[in-house]
Amino acid sequence: MRDFYEQWLELWDRGAEERRTSRKAIYPEELQWVKTRQDYRAALLVAPETGFKTLGGVTMLAEIPVSWKTGRHNHGEEAIHILTGKGFTVIQDRRFDWEEGACIRIPFGSIHQHFNDGDTPVQYFAALAPHLEHFCSVAKFQHQEDCGENTSIPRYDKAGSDYDEQGRRIVLHRKDALVRERGEDDVRLQDAFRASTHPRMQTVQHGKIIRLMGASEDFRGDEVEITDIFVERPRTSSQKHAHMEALLYVIQGEGHTVIDGQKVPWRPGTALHIQGPQTVHQHFNTGSVESHHLRTHFGIRKYIQPIAKEVFPYLFFEEGKQL
Repeated sequence: MRDFYEQWLELWDRGAEERRTSRKAIYPEELQWVKTRQDYRAALLVAPETGFKTLGGVTMLAEIPVSWKTGRHNHGEEAIHILTGKGFTVIQDRRFDWEEGACIRIPFGSIHQHFNDGDTPVQYFAALAPHLEHFCSVAKFQHQEDCGENTSIPRYDKAGSDYDEQGRRIVLHRKDALVRERGEDDVRLQDAFRASTHPRMQTVQHGKIIRLMGASEDFRGDEVEITDIFVERPRTSSQKHAHMEALLYVIQGEGHTVIDGQKVPWRPGTALHIQGPQTVHQHFNTGSVESHHLRTHFGIRKYIQPIAKEVFPYLFFEEGKQL
C-alpha cells in the first residue's frame, strides 16, 4: 500500500492530467440559463460546475430586465463588469451609479443589490469565488430579498462619488480607465505580484490594455479582480507567454488562442480558461475589428505567484506580430 508521501509525489502528475482533460472554453450556445432567487436570468461561464478546473473561482453572466432589480444578499468578494445597460448598485445602503463599460467592486461581506433604471436590459459579467471560500471555511451566502420588478425605488443615500465611506473605490467608469499602448511602461508589471525575469514584461505587450482593477491602490480586490481589457488590433497577435491562472471573456472580435499547443477558437461571448501554472498561450485576432478580452484573476494567484515565482516564473517567449 502506498503511504502518504508516495501519494504526494504523484500530486503534480495527477493535477497535470486533470488540467489536460478539463475544458478550455465555453461558447454562448452552450450556456445553461436559469432563474434564481438572486437573478432573473443567469448562466455560469468558467466554473467547476461547467467542467473547468479552476482555483476556486467562478465567472458568470446575469441579466436584469427593464424596471427590475436583483435580489439583495451578501457573500464574499465579487467583481462585476457592465456589458450593457445602465443602473445603480446599493452597497450597505449607499447608492453607486454605473453604465455600460463600468467595473464594480463588491467588498467582502457587503450587503448589495443591483437596479436597472434604464430603458434597455442590463447584462453584466461577474466573478466570485464560492469554492475557494468553501475550502477556506468562509463561504457564507446570506439572502435577504428575491429579485423582482421595481414597483417603487427606495431612497438611498447617493455616494456623491465612486468611493465608499472607507475610501475604497467601488465603481470605475470606462471613461476613467487608464489606457496603455504597446511598448509603454506599465508600473503594475513591476511590483512583486507581476515581477518577471524578462525585462520586456515591464512594458505593454498587447496591442493595448484598458486598465481596470489593480491599476491603482484604491481600486484593488483581495479575493478577485477584473483587471484589464486586452485589445489586439485586427490581424495581429499578442505576445506568447505563460503565467498563473487567468480567466478571459470575449467582448468583441474573432480569432483563436493557442493554449499549450491546442488551438481554441473564440468569438463574442466566449469564455476562456488559462489554467496555469506555466500554461503557454498566445492570442490571435484574425478578424477585421479590434478584439477585446476581459481578464479576471483570483486572490489565490496573488498569494501563490510571489512565493512560487522562482519555480513558476512569469515567462515571455516572443513578441506579438502582424498576421
